[in-house]
Amino acid sequence: MVMAEKTNLLKKQNLSSILLYVSFVFFFSHCVLSPSGNLTNYDSYFPHHNGTDPIPKGKVRATFLGTSSILLDDGETQILTDGFFSRPSIWKTAFSKIESDPKTVLSVIEKAKINRLQAIFVCHSHYDHVMDAPFVAKQTKAKLYGSSSTLNVGTGAGLTSEQMQKFIPGKPITIGKFTITVLESKHTPPFRILGKTNATDPNHPNIESPLIQPVKAMDFIEGGTFDFFIQHGKNKILIKSSTNFVEGALDKFNADVLFLGIAQISLQSISFQDEYLNQTIQTLKPKLIIPIHWDNFFKSLSEPLEPNLQLGDDFDANMSSILKRTEGQKMEIKLLQGFESIDLF
Repeated sequence: MVMAEKTNLLKKQNLSSILLYVSFVFFFSHCVLSPSGNLTNYDSYFPHHNGTDPIPKGKVRATFLGTSSILLDDGETQILTDGFFSRPSIWKTAFSKIESDPKTVLSVIEKAKINRLQAIFVCHSHYDHVMDAPFVAKQTKAKLYGSSSTLNVGTGAGLTSEQMQKFIPGKPITIGKFTITVLESKHTPPFRILGKTNATDPNHPNIESPLIQPVKAMDFIEGGTFDFFIQHGKNKILIKSSTNFVEGALDKFNADVLFLGIAQISLQSISFQDEYLNQTIQTLKPKLIIPIHWDNFFKSLSEPLEPNLQLGDDFDANMSSILKRTEGQKMEIKLLQGFESIDLF
């Protein structure tokens, strides 16, 4: 009788533990794994254009492919930043090895009509920027441009030295009617999530040898961060994928269009936010600002993009920061959904 009572008590305790665990998982998922904003509140900022019509002569069309992957197309030549399309889940990224998913990458190449790509410029060598770049280069015969770390990812994926070129900051590169100048920058200030940080180990700041996938996400070391100043005729574009700056680096530039990384801007101090936006928006004085690196890159591109997770960001506060500091100025702000296009000039 006593043993039966003890068994029943143990069963109840186990059931209580299971219910408590399930409740915790539900609470965790509902809170920190939920989007950090509601895109319906920003519907007026989306152009709702899929870019299927021909590109008018002399125009440059930009198509957003998530995170900081941007396809620029003038009807003759295409250039791409990053090209991160596989987007493995948060659980796979955190607890397993990751690698390019050929089927997913090929589907994006087809859907985005990446059919005359000449160059891929990778802003830094974390996996959410560089992981798929070599595979895209292989499939399209485009040339991969990046840091020594990016080139080691390319070498590990089987690219030849002829299909890759190391960045030379400040030296213009002409590709079709595009002229691209690589500028040194900084990565978004380090953060820590679930006990892990993305801070670069000063003893190992680069990927020093060919990186052969699959590997852990942390094996994709930053290797330096870069901005891209792009000219097309008289028109100028600045692509800044990371929420940080080198003081004075953009003082000699102006831009018609600014693709502005906004990830985690609201998590920084007010003084950092002010200086970041002074060093970008106020210095470049763009007519059009397109926020990038705002989406949850653990979610597939086959689904509509959602804001970054509450786990590590606050999309609503990020947008509020941008909108507040551009209020009353002659600057238009547009958001782009995945595969959505806009004619820039």
